[in-house]
Amino acid sequence: MAVSVAAILTLPACSFVGATAEVGFVAMKLSGDAALASATGGVPPGSLQNVQGDLGLGDDVFAPTLRGQVDLGALVLTGSTFVLDEDSSGTLAATFGPIATGTPVRTEFDFLNTKLSATYDIGLGPVKLSPGLAVDIIDFRLAATETTFGNQGRIDEFLPLPMAFLRAEGDIGIVGVIGEIGYLDIPEVDGAEVRLLDMEAMVEVRILPLVQLFAGYRLIDVDGKGETSNTSFALDTELEGWIIGGGVRF
Repeated sequence: MAVSVAAILTLPACSFVGATAEVGFVAMKLSGDAALASATGGVPPGSLQNVQGDLGLGDDVFAPTLRGQVDLGALVLTGSTFVLDEDSSGTLAATFGPIATGTPVRTEFDFLNTKLSATYDIGLGPVKLSPGLAVDIIDFRLAATETTFGNQGRIDEFLPLPMAFLRAEGDIGIVGVIGEIGYLDIPEVDGAEVRLLDMEAMVEVRILPLVQLFAGYRLIDVDGKGETSNTSFALDTELEGWIIGGGVRF
């Protein structure tokens, strides 16, 4: 919401300079720990379990991604989105909601991310710094289902997370280097808290005046706790991987 308000208030003072539309693929994998209690009131000590070794997740998952940017002079609006889903199996090392320790489970992981940012360019010779605001819209679903009886424990959260944001860009001939970082830290309120770190590094190569290729790395680190469907959960997870693709400039 803060990004949208800032953009609307500033639009009258800006003029269109150009736009970029890109399409590509991500190869991302999940790591870290997750816990789910059987009721509200917090997650018991020692209930965190590894999403790779215990829930069986963590393979590279491939998915398409869309990216776009509108340059309005001083103000630059940028957006990207992708959706991941992974199915696997594991054996619980701790209780997960209504499912007991040691139970074989089928695990489903679904993740949607849309990142929107509004930044202001500050030119410093060959380097450009662009501070601003961004929002990570995250739809996170992690479900474990007993393979025998069908009982299920699930973390299902939709999180629009505003972040302080900084982009840095540099050009060397036809090659551009871009780095982005967003950060949010909300202290504990009524048993819920969240910390988010979103980092992205990318290299762009302009093969033609209006055509470019890109390759990069993305890290989304989510550390938090709260309540979902009348149960308490805790997450300390990282989603990371590579991004490749191409696009056109207008």
